[in-house]
Amino acid sequence: MTDLTLLILLCIAPFCLDNKTALRRNVGAWLIFICLVFLFGFRHYSVGTDSANYAFRYEKLMGLEPFEIGFIWLMKGLHVVCADYTFLFVVLAVIIWGGLVKFYNKYTKLYWVSIFLFCALGGINTVANNGVRQGIAIVLFLTAIPYALQKQWIQYYILGILAFLFHRSSIFIFPLYFLIQIKFKWYLLALLIFMFCGVLAFADQITNFLFSDYDRYLVGIEQIGKGKLIQLSLISCFALFPSYYHYQTLEKNLPFKNMLLWMTALYILCAWGVYISNVGDALNRLAWYLFPIVFLNFSVYIEEKSPKLKWLLFLNVINLIFCYRLGVYHLSDKLNQADMIYYYKFFWQ
Repeated sequence: MTDLTLLILLCIAPFCLDNKTALRRNVGAWLIFICLVFLFGFRHYSVGTDSANYAFRYEKLMGLEPFEIGFIWLMKGLHVVCADYTFLFVVLAVIIWGGLVKFYNKYTKLYWVSIFLFCALGGINTVANNGVRQGIAIVLFLTAIPYALQKQWIQYYILGILAFLFHRSSIFIFPLYFLIQIKFKWYLLALLIFMFCGVLAFADQITNFLFSDYDRYLVGIEQIGKGKLIQLSLISCFALFPSYYHYQTLEKNLPFKNMLLWMTALYILCAWGVYISNVGDALNRLAWYLFPIVFLNFSVYIEEKSPKLKWLLFLNVINLIFCYRLGVYHLSDKLNQADMIYYYKFFWQ
């Protein structure tokens, strides 16, 4: 399904590349949004490892106890309108993709690049196909970021509480408000790394408190696939490559670039911390809140370059992703079911 999504995005790209007018820019964003909602909203329940689980529980309104209360309320409210699982999938697709497209379109003219990288490097299965509850929480966090940049803490924490009602891992975003307000400095980053290592010492207790009914979050990652390491290394390049440039130009757009630097650094810590922590899967959940910001970081970097260099970087990104999609699964130790990239069918098939 990932490759099908990327193909659709490539077909829409010509409508997004010329962003000289607001109309052209918004038309491209709406085209992407409609296509993604159609693709993910009208998919068959067999697409994605968790889709069948959500579809069955929604149609029968049974076995909802493990879900957070916010998601239960959403399912029950939607069930009154329509009991077919496709209705649930469409609404979830509108919320998740609408939030992502709006977030990227707000901060960069090259929003298409961010969405493309988000889809190519794992966002589809983890956020849009399978982890839809956390997907909603992630979108609420992204919606809250502008309020943090404007120091409107009441609105930020209202959205944070809503996110917590959909996935308990979103408690992680509550202290981020204060981090965003601190000007990025290298010695403060070193302090953050030290504090992060200290938190890892109590990771078992924290994870057990938040996810006691999810045993799979309480175990570390014992087997590291080569494909997963390649994926993480590639994402880290998109995260670190523009960071020095943003640090040099920090004063030109202090609140925004400050946020990019802190969130990117924290993503790197969480993502690589998966392999040194006893609760790798839980730490991986935290990294996904910061995952979309990594590609915003990269798109802003490209956007501020000269037109010639912008095109060169853009084409090299396409080639790099093509090579990655072609080779990563061949190098993987194990093809996980959640990473099935070719299978897709609509609900009526």
